[in-house]
Amino acid sequence: MKLSRMILLIGGAVLVMSATAPAKSLLEKPIFWINAKTGKLDSCKYWKMFIGKYDAVTLVRKFPGEDSLPVNADINLTVMSSGYIEGSGYSAKGRVDCNALFVIDTGGGAVKLPVDSIDYVFAGGAKVKPRGGKVCDLAIDVEGNKVPGVRQMLLTKYKLVVDADERNLKPLEDITLAYFSFSKSSLAAAQKADKEAAASGK
Repeated sequence: MKLSRMILLIGGAVLVMSATAPAKSLLEKPIFWINAKTGKLDSCKYWKMFIGKYDAVTLVRKFPGEDSLPVNADINLTVMSSGYIEGSGYSAKGRVDCNALFVIDTGGGAVKLPVDSIDYVFAGGAKVKPRGGKVCDLAIDVEGNKVPGVRQMLLTKYKLVVDADERNLKPLEDITLAYFSFSKSSLAAAQKADKEAAASGK
């Protein structure tokens, strides 16, 4: 078989595999927003949200034959519907994965804000309303690094496809959001807060 044909076949296989993902990779967590094109409620149960690329993040890693050393890495952060932030990127020594957390300052210092404790987010990711709390700035901590806040909210919608004994997630579309909520009842408040933030320039 010619090399070019082999590469084409391998590339095609990669595309097919990337078209769906095992259902266990994302857990169900409904998310709601207003479709900017139709002005109507939109939602999905399975999703991931890219929130930005962060350059030169310092991570402590142990590599074969070496002690634990600080390395600088360019990291991409993605919020998963499973309830955590996935961090991955590359350093001079190769690929690295990392842990990231949302944090807020309620007046007594920075505290962790689990994804499941969020009511809604607005102003392009700059502001958050925790459940049972007041609106505050939303920040990110990457293993002790205070990085700039959410840079964008690019949501990928997935649809659960059940075929025989297999349950896979099929990507449907990518949507850039300015705000969202984790409950239908909070969506109106999220939309209002986003409009007020835009009007005030914050």
